[in-house]
Amino acid sequence: MLVRVFLLFFFFNFSSVANEFYQTNQENIDCNKEIEFDPKEDSLEVNILNNKRWVENLLKVLVEFNHPDSKTTDSGVFNFRIKDKYKKNFDSKVLIKYNAQNLVCEFDAKVKITGDGWWHLDWINGEPFASVQVRLLDGNINNIVNFKLLLPRSRKSDNEIFITSILKYLNFISPTTFYTNVKINSFKTKYIFQEHLAKELLESHSLVEGPILEGDERFTIEKKLNKQSFYPLSLSRISNSKYIKNDISKMKKSLEAISYMNEIYIQSHLSNPESFGRTLFALEKLNINSKIVDNLFEKNFDTYESIIYSMDAMHGQSHDDRRFYYDPVNNFFKPIYYDGKPRIIDYYKKNSKSKNSDNSFKSENLKNIISKEAVQGAQKAIVLINNIENKNFLKILSQNGLSLTSEDLNNIKDIIIRRLEIFKNISIENSKLQNRANYFERLVSKKDYINFVFLDIDKRKFEICDYNFSNCKIQTLDFNYVESVYAQRFDFLKNKNKDKVYLLIGKNKQFNFANSNQFKKTYINENLNIKYNDKINLDIDHENKKIIFYQNDQTGRVVISGKIIDSWKIIFFGDESNKIKNVSKNFESLTGCLTFVDIVLKNVSLSSKNSNCEDSINLIRSKGNIDEIIISNSKYDGIDADFSSLEIKDLKIENSGNDCLDFSFGQYKIENIDLKQCGDKGISVGEKSNAYFNNVKIQETSIGIASKDSSFVEANNVNIKDSKTCVSAYKKKQEFNFAYIKIENMNCYNFKNQVLTDEGSTIKIKNL
Repeated sequence: MLVRVFLLFFFFNFSSVANEFYQTNQENIDCNKEIEFDPKEDSLEVNILNNKRWVENLLKVLVEFNHPDSKTTDSGVFNFRIKDKYKKNFDSKVLIKYNAQNLVCEFDAKVKITGDGWWHLDWINGEPFASVQVRLLDGNINNIVNFKLLLPRSRKSDNEIFITSILKYLNFISPTTFYTNVKINSFKTKYIFQEHLAKELLESHSLVEGPILEGDERFTIEKKLNKQSFYPLSLSRISNSKYIKNDISKMKKSLEAISYMNEIYIQSHLSNPESFGRTLFALEKLNINSKIVDNLFEKNFDTYESIIYSMDAMHGQSHDDRRFYYDPVNNFFKPIYYDGKPRIIDYYKKNSKSKNSDNSFKSENLKNIISKEAVQGAQKAIVLINNIENKNFLKILSQNGLSLTSEDLNNIKDIIIRRLEIFKNISIENSKLQNRANYFERLVSKKDYINFVFLDIDKRKFEICDYNFSNCKIQTLDFNYVESVYAQRFDFLKNKNKDKVYLLIGKNKQFNFANSNQFKKTYINENLNIKYNDKINLDIDHENKKIIFYQNDQTGRVVISGKIIDSWKIIFFGDESNKIKNVSKNFESLTGCLTFVDIVLKNVSLSSKNSNCEDSINLIRSKGNIDEIIISNSKYDGIDADFSSLEIKDLKIENSGNDCLDFSFGQYKIENIDLKQCGDKGISVGEKSNAYFNNVKIQETSIGIASKDSSFVEANNVNIKDSKTCVSAYKKKQEFNFAYIKIENMNCYNFKNQVLTDEGSTIKIKNL
């Protein structure tokens, strides 16, 4: 009996500490270590468990494509799309063959047909095959868990490899893309591997998770308006709406994003009035009207546009194919490359030995095609292209499966630059901001089918109106359906008229885009600025280089950005009154009461007291050195740093409700650490971070030091007291791998678990 009691006690104690551990398949321990998939040497095999049903499904699609109804008078155009009913998930096994390691890893997966057009289908020697989407249920490939295997022709083959590689090289958001050999059941061929546009893509570009917006295809490709297309109803939707997770702040930020983007779509339709007469879907460029709100797009957006047009990738500029990320910290859109169908490599191969003029890129032909932004960004794009270092970029291309010589690359760069030079001299009139009422009035022919939806998150209401807002009904919003609303999916509506279609437009019928919590901006000097809301008071002492922030209630937020903050002392005093109950801890999608973003820190001192935010201090994409950080009485995390490279001399944190110190996606070094009363972890290092700590004192925590998810921690002179677990290393998230801790000298007192690790992670303590 005593043995059973002891075992039960041990189980509950262990579970309380290890509940974050990812449940790795024990047969795949080696496969969850850091192994880089090499597209040139390694290969993929997808085994669909019910191959008979899979082939039958493919054959049905091909039969439908070859039906006479799919044919049109244009031999190159088909009245055909792959219907959703054929895009069913099939249980599968994915085998990854790592050649250098002589290792085969097997993971469970869901596989389905992907894409809309006929170019995603093929038939060779009696074998049907298609582009597919693969979602791994365990394991990852280079930190990617969701990806597409695309038939090369569906993305213009070498052109897609080139454009995705160059955009990523130039630091624009571009999905990991490469050629690789794939065997799907018994059929083997070359595919384009391309990661899905999701959280992992954003993190690989040092971006915090936020809304990803795409064109809503219901009324174009999907023909959901009385089985017809009607292009003017093409607005936007949030493709990653699951990220909201019942978080009020994320709901509001997502609503803000889709409201702005839908206004852009409406203005774009108004600038193309002939589109209202169309019933067949056609590619139509999304015109960006920058007058809607100032600074709605990142400053390099025009440069991105120039590069896209110069590589003849206009397909991705359509209403349907545009993709944007809305940065929840900076409140602007960043473009995401998607399906541009570029033709730059094709043009080069065809004209490399001739002196034919680039006829399609003459000024008179481009005036009604190219965007105003592409013209404005041409000179900056020329500088970027000229600064590409051939040797490094050719290596990247080769790794992604595209072989070019240095001469080839120089010739292609010359073509791009010649086109950009032409862009500079094109004159395009500024777009006028049109009366949006005209848009709704022009929908009168479809009035019997249309309902517009407006959301009020604060009041938990949504309003459904007819085409001219003369008849509106207010309903209670069930937050369980918010994700569906943002995704423009309304099947949840009870007693819904099947002939009616619903479109989420945005916040309100008045189209008031003003944020209820406007931020003020103060410029300290040419290199430093502060953004804060009306719940913050501040004192600035320029002579002594000292700034003090006072929070009036829990919603007060401060954002510090610019080029560099040099030798300043920053002090934050949180509100202690707790007047507002149930306030979101990441109000306005700012997790930090005091946030530093995209800035260099030099000889800075920081302190925070009585913070009630998710993070007392949050550093995002920041780098440099900090003399001292002192934090006390944090309701949640003391300090959180993401995508940063920091050196800290002295750090002291006391009484944090969650982690005292939380580092992710970066490089971190601290000389002296003193932590006390941390509700969860004293030090938490995760998401592919490297951290080096010296002279560490930790007292009264659940876990002293934790290394997670492909992270490496090295420490010296560690003293931990009164903690349930001294050190722990483990894998928590599927997209990462095992973790590592190396400690030169550690003393731990009054603990339950001195060391706790999963099967694959490593902890080495020299003096134990």
